[in-house]
Amino acid sequence: MNKLFINALLAICTLGLAWACYWSIYSDIDFDEQKAIREKAVKERLLQIKDAEELYKKTYGQYVGTLDSLIDFIKNSKAVDHIIKDGELSDDQLEAGLTEQEAVRQGLIRRDTIFKSAAELLGIKNPDSLKYIPVGRKADGSTFTVTSKFDPNSKAEVKVGEFELRKKAEFNMRSNEFDILVEVRARLDDYMYGFSEKRIKNLKADLKKLNKNRGELMLDNEDDFEGEWYGLSIGDLKDTNNKLAGNWDE
Repeated sequence: MNKLFINALLAICTLGLAWACYWSIYSDIDFDEQKAIREKAVKERLLQIKDAEELYKKTYGQYVGTLDSLIDFIKNSKAVDHIIKDGELSDDQLEAGLTEQEAVRQGLIRRDTIFKSAAELLGIKNPDSLKYIPVGRKADGSTFTVTSKFDPNSKAEVKVGEFELRKKAEFNMRSNEFDILVEVRARLDDYMYGFSEKRIKNLKADLKKLNKNRGELMLDNEDDFEGEWYGLSIGDLKDTNNKLAGNWDE
């Protein structure tokens, strides 16, 4: 009787261990699949923001510094679609110093600029959605406070479930003017929301080892740093040549 009981107990334990292993593997697969699905959605939204920023810069000469202003541009502004060119300056006219602008004024050549709504050019049907991370934590207006480890009085309120657009004016030696650099971030804690803190912590540890999808957390667009930041982003406030590249391309 004792032997039968022990054998049955061993069988149950073996089955339980096998089930635990299976469930652990299944959970890891599910986590990885969800991570890939969610990151794909976030990247697509970030690239939409990138297209909008580039159209804004094409229209006004620099990037816009807030998502609300970018959304207003998409909803209410027209941008250059293309330019119709009729006629070119001859070699003789160029040698004579005639500019294209003057030739247009004189009616010697024709240049017509065709405008379309920014929303139509970008193919964005719901511009307001650009503010929100499309997966994970629902944006409900709640915020959390970030405090600089260098200055306890330096605080920033960050809305959960929303993209963060940061801006910085950088002096351009060529143009002798300031350029507006921008960076748009989606926090890993927001788009992977719903999984255990342990899994998210382990994911951050893996990203730290790979030096991937992470950076310094900057407050108020100044040189105050607090800890580390993890997530997906476009742009770089330290790299004037970044041109809104995604940090997943590194």
